[in-house]
Amino acid sequence: MRPLLLVALLSLVVAPAAGAGTAAASAPAAQTDTTLSGTVSYLNGTAVADATVIVGSEGRLGNATEAELREIAADPPDGVVTATTNDSGGYELTVPGDIDAEVVVAVADGGASPPRNYVAGEMDLTVRTTATLSFEPGEVTAEPGERVYVPFSLTNTGDQPVEGLSLSLTLPEGWNHVSANSETGTYHQSNRTFTWGTVEPGETVEAEFRIFVGLNAIDDSAETYELASFADSRTHPIRVPAAAVTVRYPTEATQAEIPGFGPTAAIAAIAALAGAAALARRG
Repeated sequence: MRPLLLVALLSLVVAPAAGAGTAAASAPAAQTDTTLSGTVSYLNGTAVADATVIVGSEGRLGNATEAELREIAADPPDGVVTATTNDSGGYELTVPGDIDAEVVVAVADGGASPPRNYVAGEMDLTVRTTATLSFEPGEVTAEPGERVYVPFSLTNTGDQPVEGLSLSLTLPEGWNHVSANSETGTYHQSNRTFTWGTVEPGETVEAEFRIFVGLNAIDDSAETYELASFADSRTHPIRVPAAAVTVRYPTEATQAEIPGFGPTAAIAAIAALAGAAALARRG
């Protein structure tokens, strides 16, 4: 009987221990706090002071607009954690374990950074400015066959430098690019595009395309052509209206300069008309 008694006693002692182990295994893992630090800057490396770094879920921050990010920064809701950058653009924050830390983003007066996946440790964020700048085309009047200049100018009215600025112009069929000029930009003949380096706040850049107006640009009345223009930059949205070129009926002076209306052609035409008149009189 003693062996049976020993087995019974062991079952009483071991069974509760096994149950306790199962309960321990099913308990959720403890959530731990994490830390994040780094700097916030513009694309040109300038530090962004007083920017707000926000950590939260993908659903809340992944597709948030800049206005929504500013609202979160001004009054952080539950489920996010924020920090403000110092004068050198530096920040550091502790992310509690109960925060759904999936995305980190920075927002400032000048713009916001692209959302990035949260990884504890160090992370530098780059703010892209969002103030829209505009290339303004000049108004041009031309005649068929004439070579005219189409000017553009842009002033950086924001408080951050513009980087990677470019400008191009497309022409209707029968029109051609002749040349281009800019004191500050570089013209690339291969793709007929101007590019600039850094355009500082308050700086104005200018460029002009010299174009040949097609001979078939008009019939018997003036017509305005809107030439599609394209502009871009790495830091700012750039707006560029179409360049309007009003083509009027060629004057007598212009006809003497365009192909088919030069002095030789004019003399030949006059001679032909005189001959025709003489034949008519004989008839």
